[in-house]
Amino acid sequence: MPSLKKMLQAYDLDMLERISSFWGVDVSNLDQAASAEALFKAMLDQTLTAEVLASLPEAAKTSWDDVLRNPQKITWAHFIRKYGEVREFGPARREREEPELHPISIAETLWYRGLIGRAFLNLPPEPREFVFIPDELMPEIGPNEKLLSVLAIQKVEAKSLKVFAPADGRMIDHLTDWLAARRMGRSLPSDVSKAWVEPESFITSMATASGLINTSGELEPDALPRFFQQERAAILAEWAASWLNSTEINDLRNMPGLIFEGNWFNDPLKPRQFIIETLRSLTPGDWYSLTALIEAVKALQPDFQRSSGEYDLWFIRKAENSQYLRGFDHWDEVDGALIRYLINGPLHWLGMTDLGRGKEKSDTAFKLTPAFFSLLKKEKPAETARESTIKISSDLTFTIPVGASRPLRYQIARFCDIRSLTSQETCYEITPASLKLAQKNGLKPGQLLQYLEKNLKSPLPKNLALLAEQWEKNGKVEEVTTGTLLRTHSAEVLQQLVNTPQTAKFILEQLSPTAALINPAGIKVIKGALLELGLLTEIHLEV
Repeated sequence: MPSLKKMLQAYDLDMLERISSFWGVDVSNLDQAASAEALFKAMLDQTLTAEVLASLPEAAKTSWDDVLRNPQKITWAHFIRKYGEVREFGPARREREEPELHPISIAETLWYRGLIGRAFLNLPPEPREFVFIPDELMPEIGPNEKLLSVLAIQKVEAKSLKVFAPADGRMIDHLTDWLAARRMGRSLPSDVSKAWVEPESFITSMATASGLINTSGELEPDALPRFFQQERAAILAEWAASWLNSTEINDLRNMPGLIFEGNWFNDPLKPRQFIIETLRSLTPGDWYSLTALIEAVKALQPDFQRSSGEYDLWFIRKAENSQYLRGFDHWDEVDGALIRYLINGPLHWLGMTDLGRGKEKSDTAFKLTPAFFSLLKKEKPAETARESTIKISSDLTFTIPVGASRPLRYQIARFCDIRSLTSQETCYEITPASLKLAQKNGLKPGQLLQYLEKNLKSPLPKNLALLAEQWEKNGKVEEVTTGTLLRTHSAEVLQQLVNTPQTAKFILEQLSPTAALINPAGIKVIKGALLELGLLTEIHLEV
């Protein structure tokens, strides 16, 4: 930042005189250079500086402290948006308006006391104008104190939370289900979107990053052994590192409920890395208010994602009502919502934040897990979880909870259809359709039986072995169906209907000399044919 001397040397004589009036320096008989030098020497007096600061209105003290303690540089656009404008005056207009005596904003109060300056700095992502406090006026304050003062985010008592969502890495299990479906060429049921919190697009991104599928979306079978052998914590750590450094995963554009229009560009790395650095100073094991975090960022560093000029250039609208979210007035719905998404979404899915809430429906608190700090320190994460148990019932359904063996989950999924699923478990069922699909892919039930016998400690249902034997012997299933039954009083009547072309086409299967399954669409035709034979038809279709 520019020094105090350079800042004062850039001002005209009239401006220096107005600032000097607050510091008790008489520059009325001095030229511009001498005035700047005299004011500079006076402002180096720490006692005098303290007196000037103490004389400030309370709101001005708060704003100066905001600039002083903010660990990030504050853009001039954000500063005047929060604390009011500083009017562009020349000497003549200053003479008329006397802005140092009649400021219209907090920012102007600080400006005419020489306590802040403004300067262009070439900082990523682009050169911008920033507000600054000259180094000579800044009190001694260490970086840790500076950071902690900013991030005094409200903590939450654990006892006030009613519902908890631990970061259990369930996405690993969901991805295994997804891989099995991809391998068998089938789609997951629509209920997945309701039961799984992480969207399929994010699962696809993680599968691609870990080499489980290629860029064409095709499964890479050779990558499965490593995935099955890795510890769960190591998988999540690998995925977290991939997400943290990915330019392909665009968190903003993955947020639900928003539509993005136009050709504008957003940098996905910038807000992601800002949030990670912001969370770094929080205490492990403590619960924090998510709303308080969002409010702190809005107050101290709202341009963490985009510059002030981009608030009107990004065309974003709500999907529900097509309302455009342009301008800083919609910060909460775009930038604030992104922070909420990052905490409740990727950071939670990747095992780095536990979530909790009180009586409200939305997640209101978060806690950083040890995995978060292991990622920052690039340490090997600790593996503590034991494998969950798979349950097989006598009706040949497999209940597979989160944390169960991934190889077993994958192999079972290749022979079964999903009966039901929640975020905590998937229930698979052996069906004729699933066995036919397995057979089409070169799989036999006996292979599943052998795999289960080898890897499960509990005994298997006896009918599973019988099923494998019967299926491999004849490949057929017994059938249960509903149908419309025709009964006649004699075999001759039914035979006449079978022999008549107009009625024969509606007879699906003759079950006995006097009974047949018929197409219900032919009831009227069959009734008419029987009437021609002098026979009435009694119809009972309700069960």
